[in-house]
Amino acid sequence: MNLEQELKQLEDIAKKLESDELPLDEAITLFEGGIALATSIRAALSEAKIRIETVVEESRDSFTLEPFDLD
Repeated sequence: MNLEQELKQLEDIAKKLESDELPLDEAITLFEGGIALATSIRAALSEAKIRIETVVEESRDSFTLEPFDLD
């Protein structure tokens, strides 16, 4: 699954969790899946950040790196 698909799936989980009709067991299962997706998304974004920093570093004279915070 790519990053965009993971983000969409996480959004779908969040919408389901906002439902008042969701049984507790299902909500917990969805929550666990959402945490796993969020962890995967964060790792993918961290990897992308490193790749971008590497490209910028390799082209030092052309670009400057500004701080980027994932939080």
